[in-house]
Amino acid sequence: MAKGLKIGVLLDEPTVIPGFDYTFYEVKPSSGRINQPLPQAWNVVNCFADNTITQTKPELVATSKGERAVRGTPKRFLWDWICPSRTEYRDYCLKTIQDVARHNDIAGIRLDSVCFPREGYCDCSICRDLSAKSGMEFLEWRANQIESFVRKVRESITCGLGLTLEPDPCYGKERFGLDLERVEEYFDFISTPLYMDYSIVYWLDIIANCFRRKISKPYFIELYAGHPRAPTKYLMSALAVASGYADCIVLSTYEAQIARSLQEELVREEQATHFFKERECAEMIELLNRWEKIV
Repeated sequence: MAKGLKIGVLLDEPTVIPGFDYTFYEVKPSSGRINQPLPQAWNVVNCFADNTITQTKPELVATSKGERAVRGTPKRFLWDWICPSRTEYRDYCLKTIQDVARHNDIAGIRLDSVCFPREGYCDCSICRDLSAKSGMEFLEWRANQIESFVRKVRESITCGLGLTLEPDPCYGKERFGLDLERVEEYFDFISTPLYMDYSIVYWLDIIANCFRRKISKPYFIELYAGHPRAPTKYLMSALAVASGYADCIVLSTYEAQIARSLQEELVREEQATHFFKERECAEMIELLNRWEKIV
């Protein structure tokens, strides 16, 4: 962890909350709707997750062995996935990113869902044809498709750029076509959502440790703090663990009121300072002291 731990918040609402070093706003969530960019915030663009486009252009959905990567299928996708090889959609997504970047008052852009849905995707006719013509092995070809898109994004905008990785520190390339070694250079920071209930933080510690060893850029850890939220004492344990690996901890509350309430709860929690002091989390204590002045 770099000296000077930062704290961030991820919101669905166009609000900048005092006390957070980074605000992340879903300017294009997985629903597919496009919102107005939020000034002073890192605007999040979900790239190949888009529940709207799949309703009007179902032929763009990624496929594997006859199964479509959409919600409600046996593989339990949380959103619908567009095939990353479709030029029409790649151009649409790139234009969306460029339009957001034209707002000079934003802090930057973070790319989410910039990958294939899962292993085996996509085997549509376009992917089969492009893969065969490339002469590459299928896994390498998929990684190349994602890298080429990321490279175009980086070359076409001048603002800061972050990336969210799927929370698999071992097989990102094999499962999602996202090869960290090939794309890391294009980004200013790398983020991973490590969502769980935090009643036990054993796996949080292991996964965060693995990612920290692999990532050379500033590393952001997202902790789930939205509804239904884990008890404050569990979240405190997660904060203590994450602070040992992250350059920035992002609290994914999605709602501004939850974020404000969480600030107040942590400041008023009588055992919080002792808890973090016992675990030598000096920067968490500094954060509480900072929040105490504004809540």
